[in-house]
Order: sequence, then C-alpha cells, then structure tokens
Amino acid sequence: MIKMLNANTAEIDDVDAAVAEILEQLDLSGKLLKNSVGIIACYHEFIETGVVEAVCKKLPFDVVGCTTLGNAALDKCGLELLSLSVLTSDDVSFSTAISGELDPADIRPAITGVYNRALASLGGEPVLILSYAPMMSSVGAAPILEEINKLGRGIPVFGTISCDSTSDLHESHVIHNGVASKNTLALVLVKGNIRPGFHVNSISDDKIQKLTAVITESEGCLLKKVNDMPFLDYLETIGIPKERVMESPTSFPIMVNYNDGTKPAGRGIYGLSPEGYALLGGEAPLGATVALGTMDYKGVLETAETAVKKALEDGTISGLLLYPCLTRNFMLGPNSDDEMKKVIGVLGGKYPYQICYSGGEICPSSTEDGKLLNRVHNFTFVICTF
Repeated sequence: MIKMLNANTAEIDDVDAAVAEILEQLDLSGKLLKNSVGIIACYHEFIETGVVEAVCKKLPFDVVGCTTLGNAALDKCGLELLSLSVLTSDDVSFSTAISGELDPADIRPAITGVYNRALASLGGEPVLILSYAPMMSSVGAAPILEEINKLGRGIPVFGTISCDSTSDLHESHVIHNGVASKNTLALVLVKGNIRPGFHVNSISDDKIQKLTAVITESEGCLLKKVNDMPFLDYLETIGIPKERVMESPTSFPIMVNYNDGTKPAGRGIYGLSPEGYALLGGEAPLGATVALGTMDYKGVLETAETAVKKALEDGTISGLLLYPCLTRNFMLGPNSDDEMKKVIGVLGGKYPYQICYSGGEICPSSTEDGKLLNRVHNFTFVICTF
C-alpha cells in the first residue's frame, strides 16, 4: 500500500522560505515508510530562482517531475505554484533515473539506457512505470511511449509530457533530483503490492461528430491522408477551410478510434505541413478512424467532474495523480483555475492528490475485456489512483 503526502508553495524568489514551507507541510518525521519517492510539478521560474534544487536537496529520497502550466495540491491551485507529492510505502519500492539528451534521429539508446539503470536499482520486475517526458515537437510523445512500452513489456505506463506557460512552450523542463533539463526523460519504476487504477476522459460523445474518415496514410504521429486525401483537403470537403485550421490548429480536437475496444483517443494538432499533413500529439495508426470533436468551458468542467467521480469508485484510495491536458486550460479563458477548483471541490478534502497540467497525457486505456493498452492522449483528463 502507498501513502501520499503533499505540500506546495508560492514562494518563487525566497528560497529559504519556500524550503521551510514545503518541509513544514510535509512534516516527514515519523511519516516516511521504508521506501519513498517525490513527484514535483512547478511553474518554470521555480527552477530559475533555485527553489527546485534547494527543495530536492533537503529531501531524503529521489524526486522526479516537470514544469507545468498549472498545478494543485492541498486545496491550493494556480499557475505560479510548486507542488510536491511524496509516495511512501513499506511494501512498494521505487527506482528513478534520468536519461541523457534524446537524439531526435534515434531516441532508442537514451530510453533504453534510462530504463535499464532504473531497473537495475529496483531489484526486481516493475508493475508500474511513471514517465515524465520532454516536450519535443520534432519527436512527439508516441515514439517515446512506444520504446518505454517495449522495454516494460506492456506493463502500465502513466505520466505526462512537460509543458509551461509560454506561447511556444520553450521553458518546458523535466526534473530529476533538482536538476532540470529540456530533452531528457525521467522514469520511476515501481514494484510491489500496488494495484493502481487508471481513468481516461476526453471529449464527451455528444461533442464528437458522427462523420468519420479512415486513416489511409500515416507515419507515427504524422497524419498524412484520410480517405486517400491529404488531411487538410479532407477537412475542406466537410466544410472546414484550410486557412481556419492553420490559424488555430489547437482549436480542432481530433478523436482517433483504434477500433480495438478502447475509447477514442484525443489528438491535438501540433503542426501542419505544406502537403496538408498534420503532426498530431499522438500516433495516427493506419486503418484507425478519425472524427472531429469540440470542447468548450462547460465541457471541460463536466468531463473533469465525471473523470474524478469515476476514479473515486475505485474503493479505498490513498492518493491520486491527476493530469489534465493544457489545451483544456486554454478553453477556460480568463478563468484558468476553474477546472482545478472543480476537481478540488469533487475530492472534498477527503483524499491526497496532485493536479498537474500536461503537454500530453500518458495513461493506459482499457478494452472492453479489461486489457490495458498504453496510450498518449490530448484534450484529455487522466487519473492514476493508488
């Protein structure tokens, strides 16, 4: 069983005050069990001022995580916040490692290396992987997850892609023991007596168009053709001008149905090519069907509430990690904290939790017969319960 402890601080500039606040809230004396790991989420300026490094140095366990658009813990939420969750247990073990720079030309050596280092320290086979991956538009999240999935032989992977509050996400960092880097992958391998629950909720069915098309040409995350037409040409056939998509690609959620018994996975458009192809936030497998979705303020709050209420049906819960997509936050307009406030209200102060906005959500999807398949999502709210 895992116990979860939480802390947060808004002290960006005063390092000593930030460290003192985190340590006071955690009150680790007598609370830490045999094995522990920290999960950190923060506004990027906490790295620049030295708060992240100072906090991690004061903790007697490894800490992994990333920058984010917004986060929450202990019923406090916001953009300029640092939150820290500690997972501690007598019968669950944790092992962490961070990769070197991922080479866009071949990410496999770095990912194999970080996995093997974490595995060697674990002293046994993992039953869960927590993944904190970089924001690399040239690579995409799907190839990173594919390599982790191969190494882990399909065991559940839960995590996030780093993000931040800048317009081009250039301050996105992965964090490991106080060191922040941009193109690295941090992993937590978990073994022992743990049965995590996974929950995925994206766009509600009534917000997904009934008109679908088949992916007839693709390459990883690059959606080239549907119904044998370049993707942008296809959109024009259903009344959506290319210019409109090019002006605001993140306004067009794409739902990809793998036709394997799992729910359709949300995909964001990360880029467009002169040929009319779309670079998505997750893979675009051949033969899958796609449909456009829509999301607004009301839909964001409703799907978040539904996801959390479903997660709370897992039974005895000692903690939750909740990762909503940053594009959901964009739909909230000036009320950027409302989704987090909604979740905090549903949890009602009864459960320890950490909310962290995500540049791409990593969470298993369940087939109708209960099989878990690791997936990357966008526009989605994903939850891991312990």
